[in-house]
Amino acid sequence: MAYAARHLERALGELTVPQFRVLSFLDRSPERASGIAAKAGVTKPSLTGIIDGLVARGWVRRVEVDGDRRGVALEITDLGRTALRRATAEAAAHLDGILALVDDRDRAAVISGLQALSRALVEHRRAALAHDVAGAREAS
Repeated sequence: MAYAARHLERALGELTVPQFRVLSFLDRSPERASGIAAKAGVTKPSLTGIIDGLVARGWVRRVEVDGDRRGVALEITDLGRTALRRATAEAAAHLDGILALVDDRDRAAVISGLQALSRALVEHRRAALAHDVAGAREAS
């Protein structure tokens, strides 16, 4: 997995994996930093550094939240969407190049396995979030 992750990171071009994850979340909808930190699995201080870098590149902007003087939401910009699309295409092309080295049966097995892993990771995250919410309710 670590070897595959290094390949993926190199294929993302100008984005790091954490930046890619943050842009992917923000591409779905604007959100506060705390929500992104939880989804991306990073600490708030780490996220601050990631966001500062994305803002400096013009890929993310901070927007005030109506009715909350301290609240700030994060939005992906058009430049950020372009960077995300480019990185996604580069990673897909890189993976296609790797999978071209194996026969069709193995290629299909890898794709099926990655899809199953993706579903399992989504379910794992949902379960972890449900557990966190239940724990917060018990603590209240």
